[in-house]
Amino acid sequence: MIDHKDFMHGAALVAIADSAMFTALNRASVKYGHYVVNHDRHLFLKYNDGKGPGDYFFTFSAEDKRRVLGVGHERVFAVLVCGNEVVTGISRKELGQLVPMAHPLASTVKVSARQNKQLRISGPSGNLPLVSRRSFPARILE
Repeated sequence: MIDHKDFMHGAALVAIADSAMFTALNRASVKYGHYVVNHDRHLFLKYNDGKGPGDYFFTFSAEDKRRVLGVGHERVFAVLVCGNEVVTGISRKELGQLVPMAHPLASTVKVSARQNKQLRISGPSGNLPLVSRRSFPARILE
């Protein structure tokens, strides 16, 4: 039987693989959802099953934050699959603007995906500028 999480991650991975900028995809570690794309971009995938449009919440545990910070490469992204509504990606730097990365407790990122509107991405430490719904996967591959 195919796990539901595999379907959800597949939404992001197919969008990446269908891009003309795509060259390679590899599993990066034993952590489920940690991939290396094009040999130089680390992705940490998370999903929320919510039915859109609406708000989607993604929890970053202390371990998640440690893993994201622990990658020695510059190009590190959290890829957020918002139900059947949209997929977006944020850089490690942007994630650090949303949640306290060194804090030992879990933190939550909210993606507001209103119908026909740009994405509003926020966390306890701040908000990002509006993000286009069509920015993924170019946002992580450029």
